[in-house]
Amino acid sequence: MTPKTLAVMIDCSRNGVMKPEKVKEFALLIKKMGYNALMLYTEDTYEVENEPYFGYMRGRYTIAEMKEMDAYCLSIGIELIPCIQVLAHLGHIPRWEEYWSHMDSQDVLLVGDERNYRLIDNMLSTISKCFTTKRIHIGMDEAFYLGTGRYLQKNGYRDRLQIFVEHLNRVKTLTDGYGLKIMMWSDMFFRLTSEDKKLPPEILRQVPEGVELVYWAYQEKEQKHYDENIAAHKQFLNNKTAYAGAVWTCTGYAPNLRLSLDAADAAMHSVRENGIETVLVTMWGDDGKDCSYFAGLSGLFAAAQMANGNFDRQDIAEKFQDLFGYGFDEFMNLELANITAEEESHLHNPSKYLLFNDPLLGLFDYTVHDALKARYAAAVKTVQSSVNGREYDYLFDFQAKLLTLLTRKCDLGLRLRKAYQADDKKTLEMLLEEEFLPMTQETRDVYEAFRTLWYRENKSIGFELQEMRFGALMLRNESCARMLREYLTGLRKSVEELEEPILPGHYGMEGKAETFNSYLQTISANSNAF
Repeated sequence: MTPKTLAVMIDCSRNGVMKPEKVKEFALLIKKMGYNALMLYTEDTYEVENEPYFGYMRGRYTIAEMKEMDAYCLSIGIELIPCIQVLAHLGHIPRWEEYWSHMDSQDVLLVGDERNYRLIDNMLSTISKCFTTKRIHIGMDEAFYLGTGRYLQKNGYRDRLQIFVEHLNRVKTLTDGYGLKIMMWSDMFFRLTSEDKKLPPEILRQVPEGVELVYWAYQEKEQKHYDENIAAHKQFLNNKTAYAGAVWTCTGYAPNLRLSLDAADAAMHSVRENGIETVLVTMWGDDGKDCSYFAGLSGLFAAAQMANGNFDRQDIAEKFQDLFGYGFDEFMNLELANITAEEESHLHNPSKYLLFNDPLLGLFDYTVHDALKARYAAAVKTVQSSVNGREYDYLFDFQAKLLTLLTRKCDLGLRLRKAYQADDKKTLEMLLEEEFLPMTQETRDVYEAFRTLWYRENKSIGFELQEMRFGALMLRNESCARMLREYLTGLRKSVEELEEPILPGHYGMEGKAETFNSYLQTISANSNAF
């Protein structure tokens, strides 16, 4: 069965808020691909009446902007659906004293506190004025610390699933008042139960009728996984099940497109066979919105084709080229900074952790293999060939510059440490002059290309954090070069960082790429000191 609603959800909460004019451009693109809905994921990045600190200095959409985007989407036949949060993922608002008392713990609202229901009512009141649709996604996912902080102090221990369902019913009363129909993530029902995928009957009876439960899974490549989880949702007798997959844009400066396609292939077979009526394809921006959502166009197009029953990859590629004027493989090449070996698709992100890997500390040097430098060098030429005066030159230009820097930098720490520990000062001098110093300019080139990309697509607010990261990267490169020069000229007796051995890190697989999407924990083992 072909889904009735096929939507793309774009994350506008992780530091980067797409410009309204780009949202309109994006909406038209997905319309051409066969989607009929667009969802804006906004945790606190939208204006809320009577809540001046909600989304303050976060690049939030104004009421006028939301109305403008909604009107445009309506005019082209795209349903613009708000996606907000009414429980967790609200960790930005306690930045302001206004919301200190609203929180249970970390990013979770204090359930049962009337101030929070006034806050949620203000959210819903504003949203209902800005969007034509009556559908709203209220989030409610990943509320890991629900009931463990101030709620526990006030009420003592209570079953957390019961707390969750009580909050859902309070929110449902508010949405009913605005004639809104709820969609929500379903994961917390299963995370908070003690039995694998089996929910207590007394809880199931309390789930309000008509709430559409969105099961999300983004990287499984076997249909069986999706079939089993969709089957588990049949416990909810009065609630439809929707499905959310992903085009991976959330783990660094390049997308993970092969994984996106392989996961979509398995998932779309399942949702079609199981009669799922609503399918979402999410594009997240975790840890700073490093990756352009336009870099995921090939993944979005393939997911739409598969949702509509076309799983022929060659035919998909031909249709993509007819629509966009780019070869499908050209857009797939935008992920080459994340591909370190010819292997099956994985969720790896060296595009980020090798970019920020400190050349002296070398926390991620253990992931580098002998052939990586040559692989990146070949990828530079491949990606650069697509910069030829077309619409998306800026995407390929950024990736080419990133790959150029990674080519030089990926094994530099290993070579420095080897020469230092062998007391080979001649090689250290060569690395300083021929590799280390040119790296400073190449880092600036990456920054300039990324700045162009960011300001083309996103609001200005939020870029300050990216700028701080790149600024720190450039300053640290200069500082490392200075330390090496001092050592080589006798002003420094040793380089302490290079005295340390390289130990396997996150997964402990030497010479293998991994997934590690935390800027702070990438740059230093001292990041908790911030």
